[in-house]
Amino acid sequence: MRRGYTLIEIIITIAITGILSVGMFKAFEAITLRSEKAKILSSLSIDSQSALDQLSLLMYDRAPMSVQGCDITGNCESLDGSLYTKNILKWYGTASESYQAGNYSGFVDMVPSISSKPTLQSPDTNLSKVLKTEQDKWDNTFSIANMGLVFSGTFEDGISPTPNLFKSTDDKIEFLSTTNISTIYEKYYLVDSAYAVMRGEHLPNQTATCIKNLGLKDINNTLFLFYNYRPWKTTSESFCADITANNPLGQVSILATSVNAFVAHQVNGTIRLGLDMNQTVGKTGSTVRLSKQKIVF
Repeated sequence: MRRGYTLIEIIITIAITGILSVGMFKAFEAITLRSEKAKILSSLSIDSQSALDQLSLLMYDRAPMSVQGCDITGNCESLDGSLYTKNILKWYGTASESYQAGNYSGFVDMVPSISSKPTLQSPDTNLSKVLKTEQDKWDNTFSIANMGLVFSGTFEDGISPTPNLFKSTDDKIEFLSTTNISTIYEKYYLVDSAYAVMRGEHLPNQTATCIKNLGLKDINNTLFLFYNYRPWKTTSESFCADITANNPLGQVSILATSVNAFVAHQVNGTIRLGLDMNQTVGKTGSTVRLSKQKIVF
C-alpha cells in the first residue's frame, strides 16, 4: 500500500493545476470583459437614443427652413446641400404651445384695406394670451419683444426673423420697424427661442462661464444643447457667452457624453441626425463604439 506521492507526481499535479488556473483566469477575464462591453453598449444605446429623441421633439416645432449648419466663425448655410461639413446645428423654435392653445392663427388677412405695413391684422390671434403662455413656458420676465416672426414664403422658404416686432394689441401685429421687411406673406410663424447643438470640440469658447459652471472633465466629446437665446433681437443674444462680457446669453444643457461625432443632413425635406459614440472598457484599451441615426420630419 502506498502512503504518499512521489516528487514527480506532485510536480505534475502542480503543473496541471497551474495550467488550469491560468485557463480559468483567462476565461473569467474574457467573460468579465464581455459583460463590461455589453453594459457599456447598452448605456451608449440608451444615451444616444435619448439625445436623438430630445432633438427630434425640439426640431419638430422648428420654423420651416430655419435649420442651418454653421462653423465656429459664424458662417452658416442651409442643410439643402448634398454635402454637410458644418459642425454646429442651429434652428428657430416656434411658439408651439401658444399656437396649439389657439392663441394665434399664423395667418395675416391680406386684404389691403385691413392689413398694411406697419400694422397687420391676424384673425383669431390674441397676443395677450400668447404672452401669458410664453411666460408659463419660460419665465415671468418674458415679453412680446423677445419674439420674432418668420414669414413663410414660397414652399415654406422662411424669411429671417424680424426683431422687436409687436405692440401688445390683441389681434394686430404692429411692427415697430419695417426696415428689414421687403415682402409680406399670408402665413407666418412666431418664434420664441433659437437652438444650437454642437460637440464641445467645436465650441467657440470652451472657457465661457456657462461651460465652466458644468464642471466637465471631457468637454470635447460632450454634446451640448443651447436654448433660450434670441439672435433676432436688436441687442443680439449669444448662445454661450462669458457673463463678464456683459453679453446676454442663453442656457445650456448636456445631451450626451462620449460623443466623438455628430452630423446632420437634409434629404427631401427631412432632417437626418447621426450620433457616433465610443467608450473605453476599463484599462484594457478596448473600445466600444455605437452609431445611431434618427429622421426628423
